[in-house]
Amino acid sequence: MTAFRRTALASAAALFACSLSFPTFAQDESPSSEKLSYLGVTGSYIDLDKDRLPKDGTGINLFYGRQIGGGNWFWEGQLFTDVQETDETNLTDFYRHGAGLDLVYSLNQRRTFSPFLLLGVGGQYTDVVPDNDDAWDFFANAGLGFVTKPIGYYGLRLRAEARYVYDDFGGGYNDFRYSAGIELPLSPYEAPHAPVSAAPTADAVTVVKTESLVDSDGDGVPDAGDKCPGTPQGMPVDGVGCGLSQVITLTGVNFEFNKASLTPDSRKILEEVALKVKHFADVPMELEGHTDSVGSDSYNQKLSQLRAESVRNFLIEQGVPGDKLTAKGLGESTPVADNGTDAGRALNRRVELHIAGQEAAPSIPVDANGAPLEGAAAPAAEPAPAAESVPATEPTPAAEPAPAAEPAPAADAAEPATMEDLQAAEPAQ
Repeated sequence: MTAFRRTALASAAALFACSLSFPTFAQDESPSSEKLSYLGVTGSYIDLDKDRLPKDGTGINLFYGRQIGGGNWFWEGQLFTDVQETDETNLTDFYRHGAGLDLVYSLNQRRTFSPFLLLGVGGQYTDVVPDNDDAWDFFANAGLGFVTKPIGYYGLRLRAEARYVYDDFGGGYNDFRYSAGIELPLSPYEAPHAPVSAAPTADAVTVVKTESLVDSDGDGVPDAGDKCPGTPQGMPVDGVGCGLSQVITLTGVNFEFNKASLTPDSRKILEEVALKVKHFADVPMELEGHTDSVGSDSYNQKLSQLRAESVRNFLIEQGVPGDKLTAKGLGESTPVADNGTDAGRALNRRVELHIAGQEAAPSIPVDANGAPLEGAAAPAAEPAPAAESVPATEPTPAAEPAPAAEPAPAADAAEPATMEDLQAAEPAQ
């Protein structure tokens, strides 16, 4: 047995050294391709040497493999643990734990179904009875097996192998290990030398290079066609980049009973509103307060004014510019639902945020160099079209500005009314 052990050790060492010295033998390397690697686990059945007390065993093996160069050669490192069944009631099982390094030659660069051969060495610790016989020792193994082609999205593979194992423990034993398990690739496993079709290459040649379009204000309309540059962030725009007017009902913004004080929930809602409109520094905005029809007109108008101002003050505290933000109370004058029902009155008690839209600047005719054309003053002076929108200058429409001059009632509402002033009135919302 001693002579056989020396021969086996010398042969294994020589073969392993030769294999490492000629890793490119009989392979087609692809140095530019990414080196392949994988991780796996297998379960094993072990047919032990007939001279051992245990006759068989089971084990589990963890391994990591990586390609050498770019061809069919790989190295694998393995960790394993075995249980050797003694089948004796008065004798405990034997245990073996170890690690090894194998050189593997795998056909097809392990990219599809791949048979492989392996040769390796390692060390192991054998735990037996009596404990005095426990020892570290050397082992060598050689084997063959296969892995399947990748399965599923993650490229999982099935693996099966058989190994002859020379175990140097106790004078030397000859075992056979049969294993099956899975491999998980850690790098891409494309088919080797996949041909690139000519059609895609031709398409790539015919790709037309396009110039990027600059959109300085980020409103989705390129600067070349943006009639309203500098639109505030987050403001919806029309086809020429001008901000659209909006009416936002501040749903959920409520007040304490018969007061203009905001509830805690309302403050949270208005904090979100402030984050969205605080960038609208140059856009006029107006808060309109509305009530239902319960109570007198004058009481409701003053209460709606106080509530609109309360919302305005809170938004200013949150960073919304106050110079473009106004507040107006309209009382019960503009209901949106039937005041004859509880549900309708609840809808009528509301605060609305009116955001003004942007108007496109008038275009001026220019020549190819961008200079105004001669006589372009006339078109520029075409506030005539603006004047056309001034058919409001006709007697009747011109008179309509008078209602616009009706901020007089708003001025009344803006009187320094307080909740104490309103207590004398009938209870409202």
